[in-house]
Amino acid sequence: MSNVDSRNKPYQVVCVCGGHGFPLGTGSGARITMVGKALREAGVGFRLLHCGPSPVAINTQRSGVYEGIPFEYTTSVKRPNNRLIRLLMYAGGMLRLTERLIRLWPERAQHIVYLYVMMGPLNIYTGLLCRVLGIPVVQELCEWWPCEPSCSGFTRWLHKKPMFKLATGTLVISRAIQARAAERAAAVNPFLAIHRLPSIVDTRRFATASPLVDAERPDVPNFVYCGTWHHDVYFLVRALARVRRSGYMCKLTIVGNYGPDKDQISKHALENGLSTEDVVFTGCVDERTLEASYKGAVGLLMPLWNDDQSVTRLPNKMGEYLGSGRPVIGSKIGDLTEFLFDGINAYLGEPGNEDDFVARMIAVLRDPERATQIGAAGQAAGVAYLDYRSHIDGLAKFFTGCIQQYRTLHSPRPSTGGVKRPYMMLRNAACGFLALLLILSGRVRKARKRALGGGVVTSIYFHKPNRRLLERCVRWLMKHGYTFISTKDLMDILAGGKTPARGAAWLSFDDGNKELLHDVLPVIRACKIPITLFIPSGIIEGNGFYPWIRRETSSSGRFEARSFASDARHALTVSELQELIRCEHITIGSHTVNHTLTTSMTEQKADVEFGKSKRTLESWAGASVMSFAYPEGCYDGSERPFLKRFGYMLAATTENSFVTPHSDPYLVPRFSIGDDISFPEAICNMVGVWQPAVEPLKSFSARVRRIGDRFKTFSRRSICTTSGNQRDLQVINK
Repeated sequence: MSNVDSRNKPYQVVCVCGGHGFPLGTGSGARITMVGKALREAGVGFRLLHCGPSPVAINTQRSGVYEGIPFEYTTSVKRPNNRLIRLLMYAGGMLRLTERLIRLWPERAQHIVYLYVMMGPLNIYTGLLCRVLGIPVVQELCEWWPCEPSCSGFTRWLHKKPMFKLATGTLVISRAIQARAAERAAAVNPFLAIHRLPSIVDTRRFATASPLVDAERPDVPNFVYCGTWHHDVYFLVRALARVRRSGYMCKLTIVGNYGPDKDQISKHALENGLSTEDVVFTGCVDERTLEASYKGAVGLLMPLWNDDQSVTRLPNKMGEYLGSGRPVIGSKIGDLTEFLFDGINAYLGEPGNEDDFVARMIAVLRDPERATQIGAAGQAAGVAYLDYRSHIDGLAKFFTGCIQQYRTLHSPRPSTGGVKRPYMMLRNAACGFLALLLILSGRVRKARKRALGGGVVTSIYFHKPNRRLLERCVRWLMKHGYTFISTKDLMDILAGGKTPARGAAWLSFDDGNKELLHDVLPVIRACKIPITLFIPSGIIEGNGFYPWIRRETSSSGRFEARSFASDARHALTVSELQELIRCEHITIGSHTVNHTLTTSMTEQKADVEFGKSKRTLESWAGASVMSFAYPEGCYDGSERPFLKRFGYMLAATTENSFVTPHSDPYLVPRFSIGDDISFPEAICNMVGVWQPAVEPLKSFSARVRRIGDRFKTFSRRSICTTSGNQRDLQVINK
């Protein structure tokens, strides 16, 4: 996928984060850096806006360039102690962030915001601002905060709906978060693109580092832990004490900012029989010192717990640990079990089990040579799975794909004309009101009960529905327990060999409108439902103009074909159709060559409209075409021999009825859904109660029109008679 648009301008990713600190001192800063490096190496621009101060003092620059990534703080870097000043600082930072994002508006088609904010008002504010500005958003999810006891109600609310509703894509760190994001998206945003990205690092940096040696105690094996999780540190202090009591000399170095809590941890170490020299705090260190600390360690420690946080995350330091080539001691939980195996390329015990962890620390000390081999194997696994270079193409395709998807989904629908728009508004208001009455009357509920009772198939067809209507229809069917079936499933049911599933629903689309590509395909891919497209092959292969669309007079007085887009083509092209067919959920059927009515068709004409259409579609799809739809729903029964001769197993009509196992396979009924009707009317159509309700109104309207036509004819005759009498009187007078 190209990262350059039609005007040869590279796509740009703007990372918005807050409160994490950049570029140094935190795992969040490291992850952002790796994502930025990967995208920049793929030719995608990347820069960062940090809204909030840095939580670590090691960051001092308000703006600059780090690892090729331009960054800027919209607030001061240092956090003020005074609460009022702090609130004013945050308010100013939000204003500056707003101003920076507004600047992107003229070139919004090339920009996307990478939102590295998972909680608090900044998340919802940035998402809403980007929606107003027309800028797509990729939401970072490297943690799943709702399962944390300290998580606020606001953050829980964010993770239920708004975070996923406002995003075009989400970058998740684990399979567990991927599944939860997909579950949320199915309810609120089926178009959401989800990409799993583990904690990637630059493994070469850690592989080539020189080991750090303690000048005062060079012979004492040193275990290293990097992080700021207090319960991890208390666990490691106890584990170290047990290792020491087992007769092994060793110490523990803790890399991270603990501030005043360091005294409490030191006290805990003393209570467990350790000295102040046995547990060393380095605070936040620069990158070279961090790399050297890893390289000089006898083992790198990462305790994990049997809790939701350990299941849903993959700590950033795991990639750094493995890159150093030193043995890693951890726990068998979460995504790391996909590529790390106990005793082969890591030391993994049961999560939260202190006995297991101590045993593996002792194993490293008892057999240093084997520990070195396991560390080298772990390094190879880290390079293969977690080095950022192996994720460059996937990340670039994901971000550029999100930009392109957003532009497709939010492109304005073609105008239906100044006269038709008010008419459609009035028409939908009236029909929507009638549909609501039908729903309230209980007729929809009764019809749905029959559909879900088993033994019938709800067959529904569209032409070119707008995205919102189609999405709402599909979600309504899914919510109420319908099961989507394919054309093959329907043919098996009609052949008598298969019982319809409860609430079976078959969806099809007639005519091959070009809107299918950006209005229908995203819904089908997101919801993973089978559909059938009935295609007039000659129109697709030709100029793509539908002959039934009447011509209208232009302002110059010439007749011009009405167009629904910037060009005159109404139908898909062959290449666009083949792109649709590549979706595993889409099959195609014939709709004749030229959308020709099949009534009273000669054998020669049938060879073209049935035979040629089938052969052409099969050559495009590379698969058999065994279904057919009658153009305009017209048939007279003479088509059956031709359909059988050319190998069609099913032919669809527009009759308003459910399909049963006893239905004629060459006269399959379907409920019709209009393109731009109201959602209540669509519901009534999908369950089959709309046509029976409006037919009496249509008949009454037709009678009124006939009476009106007769009155007009009578009036014209009266006027002609009166005019003739007046001319006769004038002749006599002369």
